[in-house]
Amino acid sequence: MKNLKTLEIGKNVKLTLIPESKFKTNLVSVYILRELNRNEVTKNALLPGILKSGCNKYKTLGQLTNKEEELYGSYLNAGTSKRGEHQVLGFSILGVSERYLDEKILGECIEFLNEIINNPLVVDGGFNEEYLKLEKEILKDSIMGIINDKGSYAMKRANEIMFEGEPYSISGKGYIEDLDEINGVNLYEHYRKILETSPIEIIVEGEFDETEVVELIKEKFTFDRGNIIDVPKEEFYKDVDEVKVVKETMDIAQGKLVMGYRCNVDYLDEEKYYSLLLGSRILGGGADSKLFINVREKESLCYTIYSTIQKSKSAMMVCSGIEAENYEKTVELVKEQVQKLKDGDITEKEISNAKIAFINSLNSLNDEIGRISDFYFSQSISKNKGDLDDIKNMINKSTKEDIVDAVKNIQLDTIYFLSK
Repeated sequence: MKNLKTLEIGKNVKLTLIPESKFKTNLVSVYILRELNRNEVTKNALLPGILKSGCNKYKTLGQLTNKEEELYGSYLNAGTSKRGEHQVLGFSILGVSERYLDEKILGECIEFLNEIINNPLVVDGGFNEEYLKLEKEILKDSIMGIINDKGSYAMKRANEIMFEGEPYSISGKGYIEDLDEINGVNLYEHYRKILETSPIEIIVEGEFDETEVVELIKEKFTFDRGNIIDVPKEEFYKDVDEVKVVKETMDIAQGKLVMGYRCNVDYLDEEKYYSLLLGSRILGGGADSKLFINVREKESLCYTIYSTIQKSKSAMMVCSGIEAENYEKTVELVKEQVQKLKDGDITEKEISNAKIAFINSLNSLNDEIGRISDFYFSQSISKNKGDLDDIKNMINKSTKEDIVDAVKNIQLDTIYFLSK
């Protein structure tokens, strides 16, 4: 991307500037990177909510809201996300671009965000127990709510089965059974350790003066740093000795089938990785895909069917909603279409449609502030160098032979079926 700039501003604290004048707002995002670890995943999932409930300077939600209003309706956001075998704590503030105002507020927005992250509300050596109790209930409801979306639940179970023994099987939302052991003191101590030891990335997107923003970030953010943890790259290669088949039942209206494939393509080999993405798009990326046409349209075996790539683990998941009596035939047809892909039974029209879809998807990243920030953060943690133009070029020049080479090592690993 033109004018994108990245620099180190502290001990493993990286700042990326993304100048963009098309939006009326500026976005400052802070990403704190952790390994996906069963021993801390629930604590990490609680932290954004508790931090956003109040800080040392603005002790209540009401005071926080008043400050947001003073900053012309600026908006604070906080949450956790699972990125491969990483868990990310994300904090951001969205504020009006100063070109629409008679005063400068970007510095105040950055200072406000720093208060939330670095000056939390501490009572008797720990987080406020009343706030923590509420956040535990919110997290518990969120974890339990996964089961209400049967497609997401089936995907979660397929991941747990397919990646058993690997960090990727860990839930990014955390676990209900951990909540009782967490209190304000041990959660605060854990958070202090996180701030001291985690890689941190700050991204500013919008219209701003570059020199001024760098100085503001250096001045306003006050991170205490210690020995920084190493967050290793995910292991992605695995030969499949035996396909795991798991069937479970639940009171549901429609069966959910997930077939997990190991692709064994390193995402650092970007040209090959994007050819793999094209292969998945040809297989099950839309109404013109092999799965949609042959399984849904011709055979009427399913209501929905698609394939998706899980980048960090080099896995392809084929997901569909079917009736129980169609299970065997659907599984066989999916296998058949995957084999056709591997055999190079691909038309130039399929390749062209897949490329157009991907380019359109990449172009849409510029439609909403924050999407480009998130994209470049994902590129950063995966150590990928390509910007949007590089990726478009790689996609456009990918040939049928490149796609076949990228998909040739796909192996079925897991079949999971949830039915009534």
